[in-house]
Amino acid sequence: MLSGVFWITGLTAVAVALCWLVVAGIRNGDRPGDARVSARLVTGSQVDERRPLVIAHVRNPSGTPVLGAVRVRRALLPAWFAGTRDVRVPRWTGGRAFRPGRYATVGVIAPGAAAELAAPVPVRARRYLLIVAVGQEGGRLRVYRLRLGPVCFTATGRDELIMVG
Repeated sequence: MLSGVFWITGLTAVAVALCWLVVAGIRNGDRPGDARVSARLVTGSQVDERRPLVIAHVRNPSGTPVLGAVRVRRALLPAWFAGTRDVRVPRWTGGRAFRPGRYATVGVIAPGAAAELAAPVPVRARRYLLIVAVGQEGGRLRVYRLRLGPVCFTATGRDELIMVG
């Protein structure tokens, strides 16, 4: 009797997990030509300030140019709780969040090429959230969110990155 309950519970959990994966895949619309994004934190690169600089490396494997926009803000949640990376496909793009003035750097990445887009961090923090909005062919917009940190502040004022998400 008890083994039947375990089987039913297990099959239900597997079905829910598969449905969640299908819905996430359809919503994110992953395609082979989608841009790939990675990031690194560079310290000591700004001459006038001691804050670090975040460099986003955007690779465009598709046959059309893409538009990339980068901004950095302080992350409130740690990566172990919120995840190290996230890709979203927003349904409503007419809001204030996607205007070019909200991003530190905006650039065009040529077809089959890669580009590095740099963004200064607004405030010194232990963890940073890098947001990269990539406009692709067909009017598709993908928003990548990468969590960087924690950053260790040494006595000399230089920053060291412990982990990159």
